[in-house]
Amino acid sequence: MRRWSRRDLLRRLGVGGAAVLGAGLVGSARAEDQAERYRRAVGISPLHRAGLYGGAADPPAWMGPEALDAVTAPPVVSSRGRQIIEMTVMERTLEVAEGVFFDAWTYDGTVPGPTLRATEGDVLEIRFRNRTDRPHNLHFHGRHAPTQDGWEPVPPGGEATYEIVAGPAGLHPYHCHVMPLQVHVARGLYGLLIVDPPTPRPAAQEVVLMLSGFEVDGEPNAVVAWNGVAGFYERFPIKVQAGEPVRVYLANVLEYEPVGSFHLHAETFRVFPTGIGAAPAFETDVVTLGQMDRAVLEFTLPEPGRYMFHPHQHWLAERGAVGWFAAV
Repeated sequence: MRRWSRRDLLRRLGVGGAAVLGAGLVGSARAEDQAERYRRAVGISPLHRAGLYGGAADPPAWMGPEALDAVTAPPVVSSRGRQIIEMTVMERTLEVAEGVFFDAWTYDGTVPGPTLRATEGDVLEIRFRNRTDRPHNLHFHGRHAPTQDGWEPVPPGGEATYEIVAGPAGLHPYHCHVMPLQVHVARGLYGLLIVDPPTPRPAAQEVVLMLSGFEVDGEPNAVVAWNGVAGFYERFPIKVQAGEPVRVYLANVLEYEPVGSFHLHAETFRVFPTGIGAAPAFETDVVTLGQMDRAVLEFTLPEPGRYMFHPHQHWLAERGAVGWFAAV
């Protein structure tokens, strides 16, 4: 497997430049010259194709616009009652930015793991298999019987079955809970459970966004991503219908960083902390989340155009967590 040193990463991603822009950015220079001089001043690599307003990380070149559809769009559950869910821990090497490979611990081979969905009161029977050479498990946030809390390590090659009654209605992450916890989460063992209320939420275009980071050459969060791939939504904006409601299931799964945040340009959004409750707690354009914290956001983009989003810790945004909604 190809490995990158910190120097290689900085040269590849272009985050090692000077912080001073210099006087050459002002005056009557043509816009394209200004953009190029900006790139040189802050060290943005010519390999980065997003232009002046992008971060310093591109998604893998082989990825097309549909590559993250399975995680961007949450699943639709058409029936009530009991769900039987198979979930396997496996180790995989993933390309988390162009030319940057990460030895991940995964649920079902992806980071983040699969988004699960149920209606409050449904029974989830999760058949868990550990196909690695180290212990892992599966712990859900939310409400369930303590005997199903999932903190007991499942040994290498072992299996376990968890049965939880989905609830309360809201947004609940799941993750590995084997010591050291921060290592197991940072290596990729996390995902989301959406629990719908018995009376469905109003119809909306729905999007999942999970903020996480990847350690490279010993530096935590050297690459930062929405839904596991740095720069993806910068190259491939999330398309929504202008004038129609949008609902975002947002979660912060950054380790080694006390808080994450989400900022939407040119519009405000209503915030349902933890996704619980029928009425929003407040309206804003920046929401800050602690580790494993989450929220449901609702908004409408009133006119066609590109609406940027990113963490408002700018160093996180610049390492791959800039994206766009494209209202069409």
